[in-house]
Amino acid sequence: MLPAEMPDQQHDDFRRIRSPFRGALVRLRAFEEDDIRAVNEMVWDPEVSQHLAIAWPQPVAGTRQFWEGARKVEDGLVLAIETIRGELVGLCGLESISTRNHSAALGIWIGKPFWDRGFGTDAVRTLCRFGFGEMHLNRIALTVYATNPRGRRAYEKVGFKEEGRWRSAQFVGGQLVDVIEMGLLAGDLLEA
Repeated sequence: MLPAEMPDQQHDDFRRIRSPFRGALVRLRAFEEDDIRAVNEMVWDPEVSQHLAIAWPQPVAGTRQFWEGARKVEDGLVLAIETIRGELVGLCGLESISTRNHSAALGIWIGKPFWDRGFGTDAVRTLCRFGFGEMHLNRIALTVYATNPRGRRAYEKVGFKEEGRWRSAQFVGGQLVDVIEMGLLAGDLLEA
């Protein structure tokens, strides 16, 4: 093989490699400083934030503080979720990543204008595929409120199973609700 032929061959090989951050509908990328304002507006919609373990709306400065803190965490990562066309739709991430136990906890939220379009399911599937394939995790866990059937359905479509329930464990919307613990093992990941 001539040395001049190698770069073309390598370039063709690179095109065949599927990015671990790309799903069918979304791609995951770094959560950038330019995203802070849009993230702040989407997450503080009461219909979005009621399903999250965050209390009280924050000004943009609070979201900036979250962004700065997320960049320093050694056992987690926060990623922006965007459509294939590049429109920001939410955030997801893995936290409490344990290389010893090959496990992590997943968190995600999608802005309300993007609900019921498959973006959340695709983002969860893509993030889990990355966790299992690239990070060598064996187990990913999450919690979901019993009052969030949309989220629970998305997780079940990816293969998550209910593993436990903390009864009346969270105060949401003026009432105590159950918190459901769900888990996914690497071999249980369901592709679309």
